[in-house]
Amino acid sequence: MDSAGGAAAPLAHLAMKLANFVAEVPARFPGLLHSGWATFVSFWKTEVPALLKLLASSLAKAKLPLSWKNAQDFTMSDWLDAAPILAALAAASLTPLALLKGSGRKQGMDWSTSWWITRDLLIRGMGLCYFCGFMVSAVQHRALWGSLGLMPVTRHRRRPAPIFDLFDELGLGFGDWQLELVSWLGVAFSVQLMLGQLQSLFVPLFLWAAYLSIVNLQAAFTFNYGWEWLTCEVGFLVIFLCPVLDRRLSTWTPPSRLVLWTVRWCAFRLLLGAGMSKVGRNSSACWRELSCTETHYFTQPIPNPLSWFMHHLPKSFHKMEVGLTFVEQLVLPFAMLVPLRIFRLAAAVLEIGFQMGIVGTGNYAWINFIGALPCVAMVDDGFLLGLTPWPWRQRLQQAVEEASESADLSADPRLVRRTFRRGYLGMRSLANLLLVLVMVYKSKDPIKELFGPAPWINSYDDWFLMNSQGVFGFINKHRVQIVLKYTHDPEPGGPQAVWNPLDFKCLPGTVDQRPCLMSPYHYRLDWETWIRVTASLEQLWTQKAPAEAYHQHLPDFIQVLVIKILNGDEDAAGLLGVPIQDLYQDGAPPTAVSIDFASYTFTSRSNSTKWWRAKPVATNSFRAYGKGSVPKLREDEVRKSPRWRHWILGVSVVSSLMLLELGVLQGFARGWNLLGGSAAFMLVFAVVLASDYPPAFTSLCMVSQLLHPLVAEGLGVASSQRLAYALAFRISAGAAGLNVCLAWHRRHARLAAVLLLAVAWITTRIAEPTAMA
Repeated sequence: MDSAGGAAAPLAHLAMKLANFVAEVPARFPGLLHSGWATFVSFWKTEVPALLKLLASSLAKAKLPLSWKNAQDFTMSDWLDAAPILAALAAASLTPLALLKGSGRKQGMDWSTSWWITRDLLIRGMGLCYFCGFMVSAVQHRALWGSLGLMPVTRHRRRPAPIFDLFDELGLGFGDWQLELVSWLGVAFSVQLMLGQLQSLFVPLFLWAAYLSIVNLQAAFTFNYGWEWLTCEVGFLVIFLCPVLDRRLSTWTPPSRLVLWTVRWCAFRLLLGAGMSKVGRNSSACWRELSCTETHYFTQPIPNPLSWFMHHLPKSFHKMEVGLTFVEQLVLPFAMLVPLRIFRLAAAVLEIGFQMGIVGTGNYAWINFIGALPCVAMVDDGFLLGLTPWPWRQRLQQAVEEASESADLSADPRLVRRTFRRGYLGMRSLANLLLVLVMVYKSKDPIKELFGPAPWINSYDDWFLMNSQGVFGFINKHRVQIVLKYTHDPEPGGPQAVWNPLDFKCLPGTVDQRPCLMSPYHYRLDWETWIRVTASLEQLWTQKAPAEAYHQHLPDFIQVLVIKILNGDEDAAGLLGVPIQDLYQDGAPPTAVSIDFASYTFTSRSNSTKWWRAKPVATNSFRAYGKGSVPKLREDEVRKSPRWRHWILGVSVVSSLMLLELGVLQGFARGWNLLGGSAAFMLVFAVVLASDYPPAFTSLCMVSQLLHPLVAEGLGVASSQRLAYALAFRISAGAAGLNVCLAWHRRHARLAAVLLLAVAWITTRIAEPTAMA
């Protein structure tokens, strides 16, 4: 009773604060209205004239080809400077054609103005991007910046983190298990957003708040990257596309054109910013020389197998692809703003195709996926239906037609229902209008950045509602890479010592290792190492600096990584590409780890056995670190986790949410077995998650009436980890047995049983952690 009362106290406190906030809204509303109006007046009087003056100044300074003779004197640099202005003028001149286009009503449904499928694709695509981000967080973030990570972060509440702020209000605090919990819940809800049948704005709202909370922890591995900000920005807009609660083709909340236009505006700024950053003052000279891709493919962060072949294409092809890049980023964005269907469709198809082309030639996480997603807002249902195979096209077309008819308020015969729907749609329209006004106001800073002398990525508020983008304005000409090796030889300094490569997951290492293919997944350690070494130490190579200069610039997190590996930390070892059983032979860590630096380039076309050619940066650049030369970590500072833990957590939390949705759709009478399976999966998830944190695991077992008897039995397991996996096996196997024996004939029962048995089997594969051997 005491524990229940203690658990309820934070919830009661939070409910009281929420009630007080709601009660204060009427009193604060006039002040908020006055403040908003004052901001609007100030924006109209000061910011709008300043922006117009900036645009006029840019136009006045621009060198334009006003005659044929003048155009013949233009250099490539002049054309690049003039391209966005010429494209803007062309788009403005084409806009009046939209007014001259025939406006006669068509017979039947006008598919060119239908956006039901478009909205569904935007929402599902956002689910994919969220899934990538949360999966990376769930698998890697504890090892990177958890309490025992390479660069631990602390919670100072300097920036808004809604989910962790809520944890603070509930008295849960912030730590590793809270970070893991939010990450895995994000994985589950992103899968639901991507594949689920039900649609609710509370799902993208939670995902946005959760991802914002993770980014605003300000970890070095995430906070400074534009695609993280863009994920928050696009995710915020997607919230306004979703209904409160309905099926995928929601008839109560038709797609809002205002919100679709804000998404298009996001696409315009993103792509134009990428182009402007390449012609700005701080960009590499190779962009104006059309030669950047001659070195880009082997110096990019994480090449893939196709990068090798692209690198060896003729110089004429490289010049052509850089030229096409400028067309895509300096010209095509303006076609998005032309209110003619042919232009927006062409712009959308070409932009999405270009982004997918980048995906095929390099590993850039989900950058290009979140970059292509806003372009979907320009593609209407008519075009999408034309791309759909016939059997699915007919069903999809019928579903859209039924949704459109149901969305017609005049067709609803019930007066009360019709009146309620009018009020609901009115509130949604007001919210969408406020969104547009906020985005117009927030656009002033990105526009200033776009037309400034050196456009670059930037964020302007703690919520990442509006950002300026600019990618790869600087291109490296050389690739300086860290080379790690390890040995188990008792005398690592002896001549007989055998050193094995300690490669990263995807960065170049062993010269005959094929470049990996991982996008849209992401390895944050690899990327940050590229930023801190390849992108930052190129000048040392050009200056022919001594080896000591490279080691003086060795990133701190690499030093911590070496220390943790020599102390047997399995979380840290999991960040690298060597199997843990090889790195920790018989549970013993290496006796020494070496650090070296080398310059990497692709091999020639005639070399059919190796992918890379490595050259040491200097003589005697090899540095070895043995156990005696690094700090000895305490036992509680070294993380030991079973290898299959992430599989159990991922399968359990995703299956729990998906079975819950299926059970709700079928109703309790028909879907009770699915609801039971969902509860079993969630219990397994909670037990396994808490197992790495003994205090949390003990509290969970004592609070839960289901687990307490099992704990009291004493299964002969001394550690919380081994006890947790024994409990997980019992729960999953028992729930699978119920589905097989009592509900095998029911729909989806076989799927639930198979998933539960899979989790039970995985728990039997868990090896006893080294620390408990």
